[in-house]
Amino acid sequence: MLIRIITGVIGIAAAVGIITKGGWLFALAVLLLSAVGWYEYHQMAASKGFNVYYLTSGVGAFLLTAIPAGGYYVEMEELYIMAFLTMFTALFFIFNTLEGLYRHCNCGDNNWAGNTAASIWGMVYCGLLFGHVILLRGFDYGPHIDLGFRVFEYGEVCLWIVLLGTWASDTFAYFFGRAFGKNPFCSVSPKKSFEGAVAGFVGCFIVVMSLCIVTLGVPLLQAVVLALGVAFFAPLGDLIESILKRSYDIKDSGKLFPGHGGVLDRFDSLLFTAPVTYYLLMIMTAFE
Repeated sequence: MLIRIITGVIGIAAAVGIITKGGWLFALAVLLLSAVGWYEYHQMAASKGFNVYYLTSGVGAFLLTAIPAGGYYVEMEELYIMAFLTMFTALFFIFNTLEGLYRHCNCGDNNWAGNTAASIWGMVYCGLLFGHVILLRGFDYGPHIDLGFRVFEYGEVCLWIVLLGTWASDTFAYFFGRAFGKNPFCSVSPKKSFEGAVAGFVGCFIVVMSLCIVTLGVPLLQAVVLALGVAFFAPLGDLIESILKRSYDIKDSGKLFPGHGGVLDRFDSLLFTAPVTYYLLMIMTAFE
């Protein structure tokens, strides 16, 4: 427990510093997390005999994170970033499939379909989704926000709202579930209860809605939509990671964070909430 607490304190301090600094430091940090997360996924899949391709899945995941990182650093128009992301996602989908066919025809890979599917999943999960964390931090379609003690960039506040909402979801679900949980929520995660899931949803919804109104100054309807998005997809991201780990018969995706597991253990919910929030903000901005 002590190691878990120390790791948590260090992690929070590092997150505050890196998110506040932004720029190349934030982009590089997310790029490194993406690379480690892909390696964790590769090792999980390998434990069950799946071959996640280094050449197409690994390189594809790196590029799908590097494109938003580079675009954020040089302040590229988001339209061009999205165009490059779409192009490289489509291209590396094809490249993964071609590598699978090549291995089937020339290397005797009889499970090429399963390996190709696992490779594409790893590329999108650990590459494209991590890239959206950078896109959310760089979201600049709103004014700088003065909270009294410091002036924040709009995207910085948006990212903090998503992080705090995600943490609220986990915290409310954990403590309320331990105190009052009686009915199992999902078979893939037996320790989670229905009561805890409801508490996590409500707690996350209230936190995100309140922060959106107070800090971003958005109308109530927009705050409700954003809060619903985070509150729904935060536990979904956690469940998807639980399904992956149960499928591969492992407890943690890695050991990078002592007492907490690996990158995918710590950022599973954010990988779902960041893209959803980013696109909700884009839609709201387009219709203003």
